[in-house]
Amino acid sequence: MNNTQYQLDKVVILSRHGIRTPLENTIAFLEKSSPFKWPIWDHTYGYLTTRGAVLETFFGHYLSQWLEQRNIKLSPENPDIYVYANSLQRTVSTAQFLVGGAYAGYDIPVHHKYTIEKMDPIFDPSVQDDTPEIKQKVLKDINDADKAASIFKNLAPAYQIVSDILDYKNSQLYSELKCDFADIPYELHFVKNEEPELHGPLAIGICAVDAFLLQYYSAFPKEQIAWGRITSQEQWQQIIQIRNHYINLVFHSKTIARSISKLLINKIDDLIHSQSHKVNLLVGHDSTIAALLGALDFAEYQLPNQFENTPIGGMVIFQRYRHLPSGEYFFKTEYVYQSFDQLYTGEAIDINNPPQHYQLKLLNAEQNSDGFYLWQHFENRLKEFQ
Repeated sequence: MNNTQYQLDKVVILSRHGIRTPLENTIAFLEKSSPFKWPIWDHTYGYLTTRGAVLETFFGHYLSQWLEQRNIKLSPENPDIYVYANSLQRTVSTAQFLVGGAYAGYDIPVHHKYTIEKMDPIFDPSVQDDTPEIKQKVLKDINDADKAASIFKNLAPAYQIVSDILDYKNSQLYSELKCDFADIPYELHFVKNEEPELHGPLAIGICAVDAFLLQYYSAFPKEQIAWGRITSQEQWQQIIQIRNHYINLVFHSKTIARSISKLLINKIDDLIHSQSHKVNLLVGHDSTIAALLGALDFAEYQLPNQFENTPIGGMVIFQRYRHLPSGEYFFKTEYVYQSFDQLYTGEAIDINNPPQHYQLKLLNAEQNSDGFYLWQHFENRLKEFQ
């Protein structure tokens, strides 16, 4: 790319919250899945941790440097940034520490709609229409995805690893279900005003893998991470596929993705066309990012140096550029995230030690020779949801 020919004109950043503790609604479930004792956390369940706050501060510092390199420099007198987060502690806190790391001392409010721990509809992945017709469409999306990728069959090795780590055969859950981990029946939980869930080994697996990842990202002693039973990067790569496929099947599938992303897409469209702020930061969840990318028809991807498809603390940066010679507007989207190792070491990131960057591709659209899409391609997708 010839940077001198393209001027960054508008940015909308969608970030996943930073490192948190396990979610409270998974604790009892996890305790049934293994005879081993799970670690006690020193933060409230579901909250951003102190380590998460530190890493978000680093990320914010890098973000301000990255923007300044592209000629977007904010001043205390004109903090040209709008910040909006889901009304949960982990998302509001992430936004606060990102802003603090980027622009400490600037008077930048973090907007959220409700009192803490009340879900904002813009970020809420709950089912809005649970009619039999919609449920059948969702099941068809899941079945079609599995036929295309043989997901359930290919996950057998990962299920075995998780089963062995948990010592599932000696758990309360096994005594109740009386079947192997991989043979636990699948069932779609699809109820209005509740989050869609794909019960079975995927649901159990994602709860366990999520807990192990949070231990790893929190730099627990290695003998405490999954009770010392994960001994290789290959094991991590295998079991994280459970998490990726669960998120992909439940939230990235077309019917659910379009339904739960409509309000967010309209919010992004408003921010892009507003004359108020060049930089806009939204903070949500992995489900938020997966659904949005599915709804807007981004191509499948594999992030380098990271096993998760929606890594904790990672952000999708939507960028509008003005091509100076022609005056035309162009578009690109990057996933910016910390690598698997960067999250574990907790090292400071900045412009000299940057996080990972990966350009996302749009389906059914062509890039120019500089790697940009015509702005109209993206604009048309946003307009479909109005």
